[in-house]
Amino acid sequence: MSSQASNRLQILVVKLTSMGDALHLLPALSDLQQRFPDAEIDWLIEDSFAEIPEWHTSVRRVIPVSTRRWRKLKRQNLGEFRDFVRQLRAQQYHVVIDAQGLMKSSVIARLARLASGGKRVGFSASSIKERPAAKLYNTKIEVDRRQHAIDRLRQLFSRAFEYPLPAHDPDYAITLKAPTARTPGTILFVPGTTWASKHLPDQHWRQLAREVLADGYRVEISWGNEAERERAVWIAQGNSDIHVLEKCSLTQLAQKLTGYAGCIAVDTGIGHMAAALAVPAVSVYGSTDARLTGAVGKHQTHIQCAYPCSPCFLKECDKLTEQVTDPPCYQSLKPADIWQALYQEIV
Repeated sequence: MSSQASNRLQILVVKLTSMGDALHLLPALSDLQQRFPDAEIDWLIEDSFAEIPEWHTSVRRVIPVSTRRWRKLKRQNLGEFRDFVRQLRAQQYHVVIDAQGLMKSSVIARLARLASGGKRVGFSASSIKERPAAKLYNTKIEVDRRQHAIDRLRQLFSRAFEYPLPAHDPDYAITLKAPTARTPGTILFVPGTTWASKHLPDQHWRQLAREVLADGYRVEISWGNEAERERAVWIAQGNSDIHVLEKCSLTQLAQKLTGYAGCIAVDTGIGHMAAALAVPAVSVYGSTDARLTGAVGKHQTHIQCAYPCSPCFLKECDKLTEQVTDPPCYQSLKPADIWQALYQEIV
C-alpha cells in the first residue's frame, strides 16, 4: 500500500478481549500510525475494555460490542445487536483486520462493509487456535504461533499493510490526559485474574505484604469483582499499612498505576498495563507461559514456576485434591524472592 493514499485509508480493527490482549495490540497500532499517519482507524472491542483504545491517538472511533450479553436471546439484546450492525455497516472500510483470530471475532469482522477493492485480513489457519476462523478472511497471513503475542500482532499488521517490520522495541504510545497523584512509597498488589489456575495462593500474598512492609513500603491492592475484593480484604486484614482500593475505571486505575513505586501481579491485564506504562513490575506465571504472553516493557521481571507441568495452559488446575487446594506449581515460589526481584528494579 502506498503511503500517498494514507489520508483516505479507512481501517477497522477487531480485537474484542481481553485487557491484556487489547494492550498487546497497541504497539502494532503505533507501527501502523508511523507508516500511515493519516489513516482513520476504528476499533471493535468488548464494552468492558472500551476505554483502552481511547488511550492511543491513532484510534478515531471505538465501537463497543457485548457478545456475552447478546448470546442471551432477549428482546433488548436483539435490539442492541441490530443497532450495532446498523452502526457498523454505516461505514465502508478499505481494510478490516481481525487481530483476535477467534470464530466470534471473524464473524463480527465479516459483518463490516468493505469498500471496492477492500480486503478482510486475518491470521492463517495454521497461525491460530480456532482454525475455521481463517475461512472468513480473503487475505490470510501466516505468523509463527511460537512467538509472543505482541510480536505476532506487529508482524500481522506489517504484512497486511505492506511495510517493513520496525526494528525498535514495542511502543504502546499510551496517552493519559488527567494528572496522576504520585505514591512513590507504595507497591500495588494485583492478585485477581480470570483463570483459577493463575492464582497465587492467598497466604503467599500475605507473606509478600509482610516482606514489602518490612522494607518501609506501603501496599495497595486492586480488585475487579466481588470475589477479588473479598480476597483483597482478607490479605489486608489487621494491617493499617495495607489499603484495598475503591472500585475505579480502567482509565482511573491506569492513572493511579503510573504513580506507584512498583507492582506485583499474576498473569493478568493490570500486569500488562503496568508494562505498557513502564511501571516496574514482577509478574508470576504458573499455568501460562511468559514467553508467549508475558508482560513486555521497561523494568519488567517474569517469574515462571519451576514445576514439571508448568506451563500447562489449563484454566483449572488438575492437581487439586482435598489436601491440595492451591496449584502446586506456586509452592515452588518464595514470597521473599518475588519481592526481592521487584526491589532490585525500584531501588
